[in-house]
Amino acid sequence: MTGIGHFARATPDAAAIVTTKGALSFADLDDRQRRVVGSLRAAGVRPRDRVGVLSFNRAEVLEVTIGCLRAGIVPVPVNPLLTDPEIAYIVEDSGARSLFADRPFEHPNLAGVITFGDAYERDLAEAKPARLADVVLGRPMHYTSGTTGTTKGVWVTPEDEASAVRRSTAFRELWALEPDDVHLVVSPLAHSAPHRFATRTLESGGRVVLLQGRFDAEETMVAIELFGITTTFMVPTHLERILALDRALGGRDASSLRLLAHAGAPIREDTKRAALEVFPPGSLWEFYGSTEGQATRISPDEWLRKPGSVGTPLPGVRISIAGPEGEAQPGEPGEVWVEDPGAERFEYWGDRTKTEAAWRGGAFSVGDLGYLDADGYLYLTGRKHDTIITGGVNVYPQEVESVLAQHPAVTEVVVFGVPHPEWGEEVHARVVPAPHMPLDPERLRRWARERLAGYKCPRRIELVSDLEHTATGKIVRPRPGDVPDHG
Repeated sequence: MTGIGHFARATPDAAAIVTTKGALSFADLDDRQRRVVGSLRAAGVRPRDRVGVLSFNRAEVLEVTIGCLRAGIVPVPVNPLLTDPEIAYIVEDSGARSLFADRPFEHPNLAGVITFGDAYERDLAEAKPARLADVVLGRPMHYTSGTTGTTKGVWVTPEDEASAVRRSTAFRELWALEPDDVHLVVSPLAHSAPHRFATRTLESGGRVVLLQGRFDAEETMVAIELFGITTTFMVPTHLERILALDRALGGRDASSLRLLAHAGAPIREDTKRAALEVFPPGSLWEFYGSTEGQATRISPDEWLRKPGSVGTPLPGVRISIAGPEGEAQPGEPGEVWVEDPGAERFEYWGDRTKTEAAWRGGAFSVGDLGYLDADGYLYLTGRKHDTIITGGVNVYPQEVESVLAQHPAVTEVVVFGVPHPEWGEEVHARVVPAPHMPLDPERLRRWARERLAGYKCPRRIELVSDLEHTATGKIVRPRPGDVPDHG
């Protein structure tokens, strides 16, 4: 058996969610989720309707989002770092009827806004508990980061409970989630991977520990030791910051960890090797996927044999690489297409053109570029829409970034194209130097030229103190026009 409803009956007093404010049992979590849905139903919200959730990480976010999904209502997580106009766009585009928020927010399209705190607690106290499925019947409508044009909502129609149980079971078996797992959430629940791992942990009868506020490496290591954390999800930036602590892991005991899954952005090879050395053996797994769907994963031992790879396809998944002349041969780069007959079929909310462009028969692509080696391992080389075309030749920023990041005086780097009157675009790099290490841009350019073809080398390297990151730790790639052109 599985699901929050099941464990509310079987182990009602077991802790489900732990925060700095205390613990919430499975029985209490189930009751509060039933009341959330009861309140929404009284307000006329029905299955497949959308409900916005605007908040930093807190237990109430999981009460609302998972509670809605157990009723077939679709939550729309909104990144709390967005500006008011950006939030308004998501509210309007999604057609959200209600909004749960950790701050006041008004919009004429919303029938009601419930603020976490006293207003939320009064609403629960007055609500009639609704009947819910034991497991989530779908997934939130997350808005992608919008690598091209306007950000897009990824819609998946909720399904029946029997199908939902099979999907939950498949995920839990893939990552071996058990009732004795203690999962640490360090990334924003407004994003898909952190929310999915938290949801499936609860459906396994495990405990979710929520850290509130921005990521702090020392606080994270303290939590791993204090709570005996067994699983967590991170992005490479989190690992970079943990490894930068004065002593390995800040002198904390991380031996309880059996799974540290990471994804969301490319990882530097030296970061990966250092993390493999300091975290428990066998714990550091990488996977490749997107809000739209999952594709591969790779174990620590496999990665050491295939450094730089993101792994082989998940069970039932087929990956193909589309080159200019059709399906590419091993080693030939192209666009990555993922086919998973057992997965939910997504669409981009309200955008048939983008949906049709993302699908080719039963396979989808989010515009990532890469290649398969002779053993079927996938290597990513960049994104189609990030490609720099200089003098009619394609340059993939991720390849250049990977080389520059190997220099010992480079902490972080981002590569992008800027307008050029003759070549169309030229390669530009912004680099964060390592602390207390002198770095001369021209010497770094010459160093890169020894490792890259001339047309791939940055024509200009700009030293900066920091790079812009998204809430999930991804580096924000500048767009053309962010630096002066050469006109």
